[in-house]
Amino acid sequence: MDFEKEIIEYENTNYDRPYIVKIGLIPVIITAPHGIKQTKSDGKIKLSEPFTKAITQYIANQTNASFLIKTKDTKVDANSEEKENFKDTLLYLIKKHNIKLLIDIHGAKKERDFDIEFGTLNNLSIDYTVIKELEDAFKEEGIKNIVYNNPFKGGGITRYIYANTNIDIIQIEINQKYRDYNNIENIQKVCNALNKFINQYISYLK
Repeated sequence: MDFEKEIIEYENTNYDRPYIVKIGLIPVIITAPHGIKQTKSDGKIKLSEPFTKAITQYIANQTNASFLIKTKDTKVDANSEEKENFKDTLLYLIKKHNIKLLIDIHGAKKERDFDIEFGTLNNLSIDYTVIKELEDAFKEEGIKNIVYNNPFKGGGITRYIYANTNIDIIQIEINQKYRDYNNIENIQKVCNALNKFINQYISYLK
């Protein structure tokens, strides 16, 4: 299956359960908590972040990483500070499978003044040399407008896992122009960068 067909199939598949989980062969887990429209605790609607769940599945399957993807509205935003089963499930998977790296995938609006943003709790949640490898991987794909912790420093998922583990954690915000159905090439650039970074990360652990 070519990239376009595969990524669109991941994006368009619907599920009747709150989360889907895949356990991979390497100590990396990728999450996508905002791939569907959700009702927040205050009753407001949070729109979905297109192609975040598709990118997550594609990268995990390419690299043999694990994933946890929210696929049904539970009336609580998994990336908020509220107690929610998504975060507890994630923590359980990290501990059970000796995960070393969490990549939390999110989508930013097209109006944001960046292509990619890394949220690392102001450099607390991941080693600087690791994050520079990730930045280099994106730049090699021509994605160069990269910012750190501005405005998104890492949400409830990053903070919860940081407080309860000592693994590397990064929240990645991907601008909408790199998640555009009409520009599959840009989506592929993001996937290429993440594939390369994860393979490098794993090579350093050996």
